[in-house]
Amino acid sequence: MGCLLLFVVTLVTLFGWLAFQTPMWKSLSSGGSSFSWVDIFSILTLMMYVMMLVGINYGITIYLGIRFYQTMYTDQGYLTHTLPVTKHQLLFGKILVSGLWLFFLMLSMYLSLFILGVSMVSLFVPQGYSLASLWREMGFSFGEMLELIGEEMDFNAIRWLVTLLLTTVLSPFATVTILFGAISIGQLFNKHRALMAILSYIGIMVATNIISSVVRSIVMVSGMTAGSYLNGTLDSTLIINLLLAVGLYFVSWHVTSNRLNMQ
Repeated sequence: MGCLLLFVVTLVTLFGWLAFQTPMWKSLSSGGSSFSWVDIFSILTLMMYVMMLVGINYGITIYLGIRFYQTMYTDQGYLTHTLPVTKHQLLFGKILVSGLWLFFLMLSMYLSLFILGVSMVSLFVPQGYSLASLWREMGFSFGEMLELIGEEMDFNAIRWLVTLLLTTVLSPFATVTILFGAISIGQLFNKHRALMAILSYIGIMVATNIISSVVRSIVMVSGMTAGSYLNGTLDSTLIINLLLAVGLYFVSWHVTSNRLNMQ
């Protein structure tokens, strides 16, 4: 399933690139305003590209949740729980594999967006000016812009970038751990366990958003500068997700160790 979704990302990226090769985009880059039926295809293709990326993101999450449920809490789970490993090793292995698939798929979507961004920017590169030179200048400008923002807003750009990198790397693993924890909570009910797992996940997401909003509000009214606010909100989001993931990991471990009741 993961390989299939990676192939789909590659395919929709190709269609997205083709969408920027229509006369409409080329005329925009030269200041014109021509429009033809081919451009309708271009717009529809870009709309499909966005919808496909959103669908892939939710699709892999749903698939990983279903696979975890099937291999842990249905008849297929009998074989899983007879493996000569501890419950911690079993859960860690599933979280590691699922998190890596989610991480690689997320990277492929970022790469896809980058490729489309390059395709769009290349249309507006002046004649005789190389795309490599443009990206090199943009890189220098980005560094200067971060430095300027840091000085004006008391913003620690390096810390923000490091936290953003950690969030990008750890969030797929936190996501699947929270998802698996919600599925495990659903197994504590006697009836409609799949439905209760879905409701548990929705409830956890709503509660997390409320807590994050409260923390952001506290940070905002504490008199911090705009830069400190940006750093504080990103830090708090990472910490909340990690704490939630750790808590729900032990929920999954408790259910599989002490409350296992496969159907």
